[in-house]
Amino acid sequence: MSNRTGWVAPFVGLVFVAAYVAVAILLGEGQDATRKSADELVKYYGGHDTEQTIGALLIGVAAITLLFWAEQLRRVLRDAEGPTGILSAVAFAGAIVFVGGAIVGATIHFALADYSDNTDVVDPLVFQALNAFDWSNFLFFPVGLGTMLLASGICAIRHGALPKWLGWVAIVLGIAFLTPAFPVGLFGTAAWVLVVSIVWLMQARTPQAATPS
Repeated sequence: MSNRTGWVAPFVGLVFVAAYVAVAILLGEGQDATRKSADELVKYYGGHDTEQTIGALLIGVAAITLLFWAEQLRRVLRDAEGPTGILSAVAFAGAIVFVGGAIVGATIHFALADYSDNTDVVDPLVFQALNAFDWSNFLFFPVGLGTMLLASGICAIRHGALPKWLGWVAIVLGIAFLTPAFPVGLFGTAAWVLVVSIVWLMQARTPQAATPS
């Protein structure tokens, strides 16, 4: 990572973490589709349309920045494992899967906020069905981020792409996505991306040795 461009990946990583945390605060875990009536949902989203809209837009910010960050991750993993390795490609593919699912989620939240005060456009029962889809739209986290973490962790341990302790943490978080400890993976991922970004930033600030003539 050159000193001239080495700050880009850490910077977008920090922006991703900030947007990721902000989305979690604004949108929370969503509205339980099994406990809310159609009228209650319309009323809720009508009263929180600003938070939902901002949250949806921030999901877009998180998605864009993760793509830039994950490309740097792919390069770091590929440099470590060599051109014939597959872990770097799998990790980047996981990030793409997450981004696709996140954009779907952002679209749903934007629609819920946009139409919540216009029952002439959306029937409350249709609105309830849309919320149910939002409530169940979570598989892109384990499939996307879980895959990215597992591939990164394995590459860090086997090839030294990252500090080994970060590799073990990544594997634990990736597995957590597939267990009842899902929230640990959910919030731990943001912390992991933050730490990796800091590591990259420190590496970028370290003067590189002069090339022998």
